[in-house]
Amino acid sequence: MGPQLIGNIVEKYEVIQKIGQGGMATVYRGRHMTLGREVAIKVLHPHLSASERNRLRFAREARAIEHLEHDNILRIFDYSGIEADYCYIVTEFVDGITLQALLDERTRIPSEVATAMGLKLAGALSYAHDLGIIHRDLKLENVMLRRDGALKLMDFGIARFLDEVNLTITGALVGSPAYMSPEQAMERVLDQRSDLFSLGTLLFHLVTGQLPFTGSNPSIVLRNVIEGKRPSVTELAPDVSPCLGDLIEQLMATAPEDRPQSAADVALRLDQCLADVGISVDDPKWALDRWLQAPTDYNEQLQNTLSTVLITGGKERLLQSDHLGALRMFNRLLSMDENHEEVLELIRAMHADLPKKASPKMRQAIGLGTLVLILSGGFLMWPQIGVDPVQKPSPPAVDMDADEAETSGLDAPPSVVATRNASSPRSTRPPPPPPPPLAAKKQSPPPEPESGLLTVTVPGSWGDIYIDGKLRGRTGTIGDISVSAGTHTLGIQNDHALPYTQSFTVAPGEAKSIAITDLQRKPVRFQLREAPNGNCIVKVDGIERGTIQSLQQILRVRSPEKTHRLVVQCPDGTTIHRALKPAVPGSLVSVSLNTP
Repeated sequence: MGPQLIGNIVEKYEVIQKIGQGGMATVYRGRHMTLGREVAIKVLHPHLSASERNRLRFAREARAIEHLEHDNILRIFDYSGIEADYCYIVTEFVDGITLQALLDERTRIPSEVATAMGLKLAGALSYAHDLGIIHRDLKLENVMLRRDGALKLMDFGIARFLDEVNLTITGALVGSPAYMSPEQAMERVLDQRSDLFSLGTLLFHLVTGQLPFTGSNPSIVLRNVIEGKRPSVTELAPDVSPCLGDLIEQLMATAPEDRPQSAADVALRLDQCLADVGISVDDPKWALDRWLQAPTDYNEQLQNTLSTVLITGGKERLLQSDHLGALRMFNRLLSMDENHEEVLELIRAMHADLPKKASPKMRQAIGLGTLVLILSGGFLMWPQIGVDPVQKPSPPAVDMDADEAETSGLDAPPSVVATRNASSPRSTRPPPPPPPPLAAKKQSPPPEPESGLLTVTVPGSWGDIYIDGKLRGRTGTIGDISVSAGTHTLGIQNDHALPYTQSFTVAPGEAKSIAITDLQRKPVRFQLREAPNGNCIVKVDGIERGTIQSLQQILRVRSPEKTHRLVVQCPDGTTIHRALKPAVPGSLVSVSLNTP
């Protein structure tokens, strides 16, 4: 569908402007001719609506979802008949932003905000699942956040229609590879638990700013989905709410039976995650629209609330001897403020009291919690007794039971053997004879771990290279990077680009080269100053973006290398024209709207 529809009448709807285009459809803004109601008209591309059979399928799917009436599901008003020239769906018009565009602007979403969004989505899925309808293509691009904070899940039924037309992921998408459940990737029969996996992926993406499953092509992405190859949510976001982090990991379990079994159960758990920190989605001060319009004030209030709740809750768990629960709360607080002296003192006290008071169960909990803290932020850096502060302490012995070492096929470390000999019951079998002395033969040093070489380039740009979260150098200034054989996470950071990550696998002795060609520029922020009125409407290249007030005077443009047309229309009839010239990605550019 091209621009020829603009200005025309489709059935009883006037087509006003084109507002979006994807692999399967073009979306227009329209108006009902008699009711005057603004609508969105999604028109499928001609190759999808060319045959009568496809039009019949489309009409059937539209009929199946037209009766969905839920606050968080996009309302369908109308759809094309089988005789129509085009296949289209008419829905409510949402004045807002997709979650993908929102994440592009804000990089990461706070845990409690993501939890509130997930709660609304889980409610929408629960409603649809009870009616026997599976979404099949839940992703950030299919969720819109309206300016008043209302969340709308879109495109129910579209993925099923495309699946029946036998399209592949290389044409119009039948689901998005990075969000597919393992069973969907393997083309198995789906049930509601597939949507729950995609919901977990969506929440993972929101709180970390990165997709869990990545790869250089869709096939690799799907293979990683099927095999469950991804980082944990806490690896990428140590400050994630423990409650939400646990739920995300369960939602993304490879086997459907290991996930929560209903969206209603997920909604209850998400609601509890908020209740644990004293937040209610019905409280205006925690409403999504407030975070959307005043994120700085909201985040400051959230941080203050969490600081109080986490320190209080951690102390309560210590009194209940729930040391692991306390450490999880302290860990999150330290990820927010690594110099929080009260928390550090509490953990030091736990650490100091461990040899005298701890039962084996307590010792295990504190040891595990301390390890979590060290790995996620390096916060436990106080001096250890008997260790020279100048020298690095020797690495700890592997904490592996001797029987585990035997069954794993590994040699038990000496410390384990010694422990077993000292504490295990004496065996009734005689010990094996000692090996013959090898004094005359020089032993070879232990072999080096097998590794490969990695070369990373960013054609036309540059980036700092992170492998498994560790900075290894900058493209153009570093050559081959030695990496151990196996699967790793590659991250690229550039001051002018959005963070990039993907998984890669290196075989022993392999020389691997990765060229990053899809680094996305950061949007330019144009600060609109001296506007005549906060209610002036802002348009960029003919597309309305909101009022000066709703934008908080900051206009984000995602194609910084181009010149854009800015038009500001005010209630008193004043119209202001400006050219937004190319600017450095990620920069803040001042634009005066003062009219002489």
